[in-house]
Amino acid sequence: MADLIRPAKQARSRLTRDRLLAAGRKLLNQGAFEATSIGDIADVADCSVGAFYQRFADKEAFFAAVVETVLADIAADARQFATAELLSKAAVELVLAECITFWILTFRRHRGFIRTLMKKTLHVEEAWTPFREMGRVAVEPFVGLLAAKCGQTHSNSFRYRARAGFQIVIGVTLNASLHRTVLLNLDSDELLSWASEILRHCLFDELPPALLAYGSGTRDRPRTLRRQPVARRSSAQ
Repeated sequence: MADLIRPAKQARSRLTRDRLLAAGRKLLNQGAFEATSIGDIADVADCSVGAFYQRFADKEAFFAAVVETVLADIAADARQFATAELLSKAAVELVLAECITFWILTFRRHRGFIRTLMKKTLHVEEAWTPFREMGRVAVEPFVGLLAAKCGQTHSNSFRYRARAGFQIVIGVTLNASLHRTVLLNLDSDELLSWASEILRHCLFDELPPALLAYGSGTRDRPRTLRRQPVARRSSAQ
């Protein structure tokens, strides 16, 4: 992030930078960032437009810096949560439920930010890359936690199943964040229950060997799905 933020040499200057980043986070979470001018950002941060340009090259650099700070906080929260001593002593079922609860509450707390970031990807596809990388990194402590709780620390197959399960759960939760879904609404206990069941199924139920072969490296992942052409019936039939 150092290349996105111009150096702040004094404590007062650092405080101004922090206020600007906090203002950006607030506007992102309100979903108002795209329609917001640099003057609006400066007003929310209680500083001048000149102070903004002393620290950020332009609005795009500011956006990237704000996104990076939010994602860094999510990853740090995930690491702290998954490595808490309380969870290390809890039963597997409780740990599984707590893992799901953490991610759903995180998406609830940052839904405006996620929606704004997704809108950005409609114009700049690479805008989603930091979120994707954060998800990959932030899930690993949960994978390690569940593997340890289940006595599967050295099982690549278990870790593959856990990663796949979390990816599915996060995908469902992401969809609920972007749309006001009727089923599995982001604010419903229904989503918590279904997401927990999805992860439990991925971890503990019998799965087709062909699926697990992807995780073991004995089967190549398909690049695309190929659909067989549908034979058309002739008009004479």
